[in-house]
Parts: sequence; C-alpha cells; structure tokens
Amino acid sequence: MTNDQLGKRVGLMGGNFDPIHYGHLLVAEQARETYHLDEVIFIPTGVPPHKTVSTVGADKQSRYEMTRLAVESNPGFSVSDIEITRKGRSYTIDTLGALKKELAEDTQLYFISGADAIMKLDEWKDYESVLKQVIFVGATRPGTDTAALAEKARQLNHTIGADVRIFYISELDISSTDIRNRINEERTIRYLLPEPVAAYIESEGLYKAHYPMYDKLNTYLKAHLSPGRYRHSLATAQTAKKLAIRYGEDAQKAEFAGLCHDIAKEFKDKESEKWIEKYHIFRDPCVEENPNIAHGEIGAEFLRETFGIEDDSILDAIRWHTYGHKEMTLLSKIVYLADAMEPNRKYGDVDRLRKMAYIDIDDAVLLFFNLCTLYLTKTDTRTHQYTHEMLRSIYETKKKRESE
Repeated sequence: MTNDQLGKRVGLMGGNFDPIHYGHLLVAEQARETYHLDEVIFIPTGVPPHKTVSTVGADKQSRYEMTRLAVESNPGFSVSDIEITRKGRSYTIDTLGALKKELAEDTQLYFISGADAIMKLDEWKDYESVLKQVIFVGATRPGTDTAALAEKARQLNHTIGADVRIFYISELDISSTDIRNRINEERTIRYLLPEPVAAYIESEGLYKAHYPMYDKLNTYLKAHLSPGRYRHSLATAQTAKKLAIRYGEDAQKAEFAGLCHDIAKEFKDKESEKWIEKYHIFRDPCVEENPNIAHGEIGAEFLRETFGIEDDSILDAIRWHTYGHKEMTLLSKIVYLADAMEPNRKYGDVDRLRKMAYIDIDDAVLLFFNLCTLYLTKTDTRTHQYTHEMLRSIYETKKKRESE
C-alpha cells in the first residue's frame, strides 16, 4: 500500500499570514483539489525560527483571528492555534508531534509551503524526520526557478527517501509585504484579501506606522472627546495622511496633527478663556464673541504643555486649522482641508472640495472659504483677521506664479 492509499488526507499550511491573502487561499484550495485532501489546516506561526516578523506586523493573536476570518467560508479549511499558544520558537517537527496526537493514526499529512522553502529544507530542525512524516508540497510562485527546485527535490527524495513534490499553481502574485505597504501608504487592498480580513485590519488599525506619540494621544482623545468628535478626529487623521502622501509631505506628522487637531474643541468657554489669557492669543472680535473658535491655537499650546510635543510644524498645523494664517505651511493647509473634507462631512459641494484638494491645495483652500461664505453671512459670523491675511497671501502667491 502506498502513502497515497492511506486514510484521511490532511493538508497543513503554516505561515506568518501577516496578513493572510487570496494567494494563500488559492494555494490551499488548489492543493486540496489536486491531492484530494479531506481538509487543509492553516497554522499561523507563533515565533518563527528562521524569519523575523515585520516591525509593522500584527501580533500573533491578530494573525490568528485574520486567518480564522479568511477560512470560515470554506468547509474544507480550518485553523489551528497550536503554534501561537506555544511558548518560545515554533519548529515544524514539534508541531507535527503535537498534531499527530490529535489526528487519527493513519492520517496522511501533506505539508504545503512555498516552493522556495524546498531550497532551505536541510536548514530546518530535524528536517529528515520532518520529511519522513509528511508529503512536502512546494507551491511555485511567478518567477520561480523550477529547474533548481526540481533538482533539490530529486536529491532529497533520493538521499533520505523523502516525498517532496513541486506544485504548479495559477499565477496570483500577491504578497503580505505589499499588502502591509499598501495599508501604511493608504492605498487600496481591495480584491487582494477577503473582505472580513480587510475589515478587521481597518478596525484594529493594523500595519500603519505612526508618529511616536500617536498611540498615547489616541488613547487620551478616545477617553476625553465625545464619540462623534473622536470619530471625526480619526477620519481627519486618515484624510490628512492621504493628502500628505499626495503632496510629498510627512504622512506621519500629517496623520498625528489631524488626530490631535480638535483636542481643545470641547473645552468650555471659561477654560478656553484661561488658555487665551495665558498664551496671549490674539483677541480678534470673533474670538471675543466665541472663545472656542481659538481651539486650534489653544490645542497647540495644550499639546506642548501637557504632552511635551515640540515639533513646530505639527503644532502650527493644529494651531491654524480653524481660521488659517498667512504663513501656513503645506502641512498646515493639509490639516486645514482634511478637517473640512473628511468622509463624515456632508455639506453641499464637499465632494467638489475633495476633488480639488488632490489637484491644487491652494485652490482647494480658496474654494473652502467660498463655500463657507454663505454660511458666515447667514449666521452673521465674523471672519477672523488671520483668515483674510491667509487668503490675501494665497492670492498674491498665485498671481506671482502666473506672472513668472
């Protein structure tokens, strides 16, 4: 009786799955069909022996949860936590020993991996014992040197009696590294991985590199802002990051400034007055009428004093996001517009503003002021002196550029 004639056939597919994507699922499904497997068990690694987990990677519990979400719609797939619950480094030989205690004695195991692993099998712990317990299936990827793989498989099969097979799959060039990079750069990951996994990544904020103080301020804002204001702050942060990427500005600073821009928005008038007095904030008539309108300037000083934020580019972006300033930097304009156009904003012509913001940032600032003019007139609201100075500065700059 050959190995292929034994009892239940189970595929084992290990990996970081950081995150799991359609490439992984396609390999597993095609292996299941090709080798008539009864089941494929996905095994997210705990602490891999030969691979350093990305510094922007997800923790092992998140990787397990994403894998669970990805496979739940396929009755032929399951997921095991056998490696993420194990202390210390994860070795395949140990996993096989643990699994054999759970599976029927006559179960035939098919170990499914990337074909490039075949070239390094003799570096694995007790690799000869591993290869005598499983049929090793190496799945090819686009650009794989199949001749070298075939020779390595032949050597292993001949010298130690292994059963190493090269498995040719449909080309689907998706990588976890590319997905992580896309997420960090606010690029789409749609159709690269299952929607439940994408939703989990979004809800947990995975794979995004942040400004050093981001997590601390995010925790503070979540505890101190109203739910609606906090959602607006998160949306502004994401929008600011996208705009920064568009204009080649520091995306982490933009995201952080967007997150913190309304940190003083919900201060009471009495508290706002205290900060206005303390930091000699210019008492424009509109500030006299409504002290809270100065929450950008107040918030900048609050961040400096309370959290030790000293980066003037970030503080200025927060400081001028309400009424602008004639010396606004690109980062300041980004946050100014992100606040006005984040996805939760629903006022008329906001979609026009969103399009313009990615074409010409100065034109977008002017457009936003024009959109606000009707509201300011209807409510008899004063326009801050700094706003007029900002608009004059933009017009003069544009005129100068046009004459050159």
